[in-house]
Order: sequence, then structure tokens, then C-alpha cells
Amino acid sequence: MKNYPYRSLLGSLSYIASRTRPDISYAVNILSQFQENPGIIHWNILLKLLGYLSTTRGLQLNLSRVSDLNVECYSDADFAANRDDRVSIGGFIILLDEVPISWRTSKQKCAEYVSLTDASKELLWIQRILEECKKVLDQSLFTFKYAVYCDNQAAINFSNSCIENMRTKHIDIKYHFLRDLRYVPTFGALFLKKRKFLFNTYVFSYNGV
Repeated sequence: MKNYPYRSLLGSLSYIASRTRPDISYAVNILSQFQENPGIIHWNILLKLLGYLSTTRGLQLNLSRVSDLNVECYSDADFAANRDDRVSIGGFIILLDEVPISWRTSKQKCAEYVSLTDASKELLWIQRILEECKKVLDQSLFTFKYAVYCDNQAAINFSNSCIENMRTKHIDIKYHFLRDLRYVPTFGALFLKKRKFLFNTYVFSYNGV
């Protein structure tokens, strides 16, 4: 595999995934786990992903002028889908009027709760940016409430509780930042049923790996 530019091509696809193509974010994350010692099967999958990009290069992220802003954030994780290390991959995506503006996937333990926390941090940053925009934009555009949607009721319940137990006491305290957001009136974590969940449509959409 020394003669195959695996790392170079993966780096290029990683850049694209982080900038304009959330639909390949999950696949790139999986392939990046083999960059130290890739095999021919990983190279072929990488080429398959490149082919997918070529056939879908007409897809664009278009932010149009609207009369009413709407921000949505979705958080999710696949539970221990990697059979090698049994570690989950989680992530989030933030939509501005149904257009992705921020997304991320990464390997995580306690996947659902950690993904929910990471999503909340990113959404809080987006909120601060939009608060600055209020100074120059019509105030009537900002009537929505910031919320992170998650399809795991247990993760949401845990974020609203200060009680620790044997199953949760190992979670790093930095992830309990989410609990502080309970006291922010314009922010919340909400449950959304799986059948209505949109996260997989954007971030887990390419399943070629």
C-alpha cells in the first residue's frame, strides 16, 4: 500500500466533508481509522466514496433570503457499531432554514449523552453569532427557541437530572455542561421520535463503508 496515496486522498475528502458535504462525514470518519495501516479493501472503499462525490457533485448548500429564521439541531449516535473496538460514533448537525451550517462526527463513549453535549456547545456558539446579527437584522426574524433534538429519551432525562448512579458516575464532568443549559430560557433539549428524525439523512446518509 506504500504506492497508494491513501492519506492524501483521505485528507482531501476529510476537508470536503468538513466544509460542504455532511453526507460523507460518517464514511470519512470510518476510513480515517485505518490510515496508519490501510489495506486494499480500504483503498477500494475510498475510491468508491470518491466516485459517489463525482456523481453527486451537483449537490449544493444554498442559503436563501427568508422572512423568518429557523435553527434546528439534531444529535445522534450509532451504539457500538464498530465490531473491532465496540466504540460508538456520534455526531450532530445544525440547520439554518433546513440548510446544514455546522456538523461533526467522532468516536465517543457514552455516545448519546456526549453527542448531545457537543451539539449543545456548538448550538450555543451559533446562538451567540445570531445574537450579534440582531443588531443589523429585523428583530422579527428571531422568534424561535434554540433546541437540540435527540431520539434517546434516557440521554435527555439524564441531562435534566443531577442524580448520579452506577451506570453514569464514570462520565467526565465536562460533559455535564449540558445540565447548566436547563436554566437558559431560550435553550432546550427535546425528544424526537426515530421516524421523524432527520440526522441520519444528512450525516449517516452514505453507507458505502
